[in-house]
Amino acid sequence: MELLMQGVTLMVIGMATVFSFLVLLILAMSGSAAFFSKFVQLFPEEVNESSKAAPKSDPVAEIAVALAAIKAKRG
Repeated sequence: MELLMQGVTLMVIGMATVFSFLVLLILAMSGSAAFFSKFVQLFPEEVNESSKAAPKSDPVAEIAVALAAIKAKRG
């Protein structure tokens, strides 16, 4: 019976350790989110010019590419 109680004690200590770590992790993430939302003007986003000028692709060409990939996969 003593061995069972030691196992339960060890389990409770382990679960409490994991729970406390997760609580600290959530608090750290919330704190960093609050910091970055308060000072968002200091961290401007970079604009990628190449994504704006991406040409529209032809849906027929996309289907042809997908069919060619399927044919190559099947052999």
